[in-house]
Amino acid sequence: MQVIAEKEHYLLVSDGKRFTVVERRAGKFYPLCNGIRHGVDLDDEGVAELMHWSGACSEREGRKRLAIVAEQWRELFEHVR
Repeated sequence: MQVIAEKEHYLLVSDGKRFTVVERRAGKFYPLCNGIRHGVDLDDEGVAELMHWSGACSEREGRKRLAIVAEQWRELFEHVR
């Protein structure tokens, strides 16, 4: 598992072939999906689960997703503050 990029609380991670964006909170990593999300460790098993729930994509698409979710988080944070 490799962290490719990071913005705000979100990371673009890769298993060497596929990429996905995940959220990091309190030492756990969470998939970006609807519904209940369970935190996992960033080990091989955890990355496989994150890929499954967040959906794998290309690095280019992953970088786009990372930028979008980080910007949405920043806008929400500024609005609430």
